[in-house]
Amino acid sequence: MHDDPSSTARNVLVVDDDPSVLEIMGEVLRGEGCSPLLTSHPMEALALAETNDCSLAFLDIQLPSMSGLELMGRLKARNPHLDVVIMTGYGTVDNAVQAIQMGVADFIRKPFSIEDVFMCLRRHRERQAFRDRIRQAEQRYADLVQHAPMLIFSLRKDFSLSFINRACQTVLGLDPSEVLDRKGWLLERVVEEDRDRLVDHVAAVFDGLSDAGFLECRLRHREGHVLHCLIKTFVPASPARRDRLKQLEGIAVDITDRVLLERALVQREKLKTLGAVAAEVAHEIRNPLVAIGGFARRLLNRYPEASEASIILDECRRLERILDRIRNYLSPVDISVGQHSVEEILRRCKELMGLELERKGMRCRLEVEPGLEPLPVDANALLQVFINLVRNAVQAMQKGDELMVRAYHSAQHVIIRFQNPCRKPVVTHPDALFLPFDEGGQTIGLPLSYRLIRSMGGVLNFSWEEPCAVFTICLPRFHEREVEPQNFPSMSAESSQLP
Repeated sequence: MHDDPSSTARNVLVVDDDPSVLEIMGEVLRGEGCSPLLTSHPMEALALAETNDCSLAFLDIQLPSMSGLELMGRLKARNPHLDVVIMTGYGTVDNAVQAIQMGVADFIRKPFSIEDVFMCLRRHRERQAFRDRIRQAEQRYADLVQHAPMLIFSLRKDFSLSFINRACQTVLGLDPSEVLDRKGWLLERVVEEDRDRLVDHVAAVFDGLSDAGFLECRLRHREGHVLHCLIKTFVPASPARRDRLKQLEGIAVDITDRVLLERALVQREKLKTLGAVAAEVAHEIRNPLVAIGGFARRLLNRYPEASEASIILDECRRLERILDRIRNYLSPVDISVGQHSVEEILRRCKELMGLELERKGMRCRLEVEPGLEPLPVDANALLQVFINLVRNAVQAMQKGDELMVRAYHSAQHVIIRFQNPCRKPVVTHPDALFLPFDEGGQTIGLPLSYRLIRSMGGVLNFSWEEPCAVFTICLPRFHEREVEPQNFPSMSAESSQLP
């Protein structure tokens, strides 16, 4: 009987005080490709099991100095996966029950036939194959969990984690061993403005007031930058009652690139709307503006003391300048894209602005993620954007303040954050910072910066992270230059001049 000789080529322990039984079992096992370890003494059996790996043992229930069941207990204490077959001619119900409770794999009643041994070996192979399939499935599951491109974790009520996979290193820059069993750890990683929502969500699930579900919040990377994550919690199936719930299972997916893409789409739609409005305004007011301006000039020539005519003329010129700024803002930008190092451009900016920062008693700290690849950008244009953002930060900071500049990458973007303390009132509408309507003031250089980043296929955003103002540039890691608007009606320089 050789169903699979390779699967039976293993040590098999046989313990019986009858020499004839040992002889027969030895012949049968060798014929099946096994290596029999034969002994009549329990202590020698323990020594053999200590020095040899065994997957199967045949034990007589009646042995000198120790019963077969006691020997079985000691053997399985050393090797819980050992299959034990009890051989007995004195089988009783009590012995059978006790053996089953101890985890016996099979029974042979004496006197037994060779076919009985074959049957035990066959069933042993089936159990081994089943256990191998379970181990392989468990290993595949463990590999899947550990290498999944998302955080997979088990969360306790105190916001400590009993488990987190290796994605913790790639997503948050932290080794799992650094975060496990730390009270409040997950809450500490969440951006402060989002913590109350996470606390309320988790408390409601643990208290049975709501089902587990999705929650979008921001987490901080080890290096300090912010990741937008979608968190999904699960209630384990094991607790029969909610008050016995000790932890939640959960996943967290980094959706930073999706958020950046949505922002880019929103900005493009705003730009299209602005272009349409500007074109319509230019078309509708061009002739009235020229007519009013001409009338005001003639009136002023006839009556030089008429202040009302001067006011009308000044307002016409101001409106013309606004339209010119809108036209220039929407016109294509000449960008020369090449592969350039963002780190080198940032260091050049820090060098150029260093004297001004030092003169005002301010500092600039630059942190660049190692291995940041070159980007398809216009180096001069990007340097101008960086300088504009540093100057904007200098206007908001005070002596002793520090501007923090961080550069890092996500799956599809390189992200550069300019974060500075800001004691001035925060703008009500952040998008207004990038529009070309104001002359001077807080928005110097920002509309230009917005246009340049947009022309390189990127996004420039503003956010308030108390007490700091944060400007974030997101540039694609691969060349995806936006097609600039080319054909929309606007006032030409010649037609808009007042007579």
